[in-house]
Amino acid sequence: MGRVVSSALGLARGAPDNGLSTSKPLGLVTPRALTQSWSCQPRRTCPQIGSCEEANWYLNNCSWGGKLDRDGDGIPCERLC
Repeated sequence: MGRVVSSALGLARGAPDNGLSTSKPLGLVTPRALTQSWSCQPRRTCPQIGSCEEANWYLNNCSWGGKLDRDGDGIPCERLC
């Protein structure tokens, strides 16, 4: 079935799927993007944030994200990052 699915989706390279290919099928979203559920609402503070990756996302994507970087060095939530 893997061969049928791979050929139906189309591989980034034209090589046949032998199960060893490391290329990703075109048009698929990575699992991380599907599971990421952060939102700029409601506003969060560092104690409410669970990871450095999440803190960086808020810093780069939310209007209030700069408040997570209190000393202005570009690193949000110093205890996490």
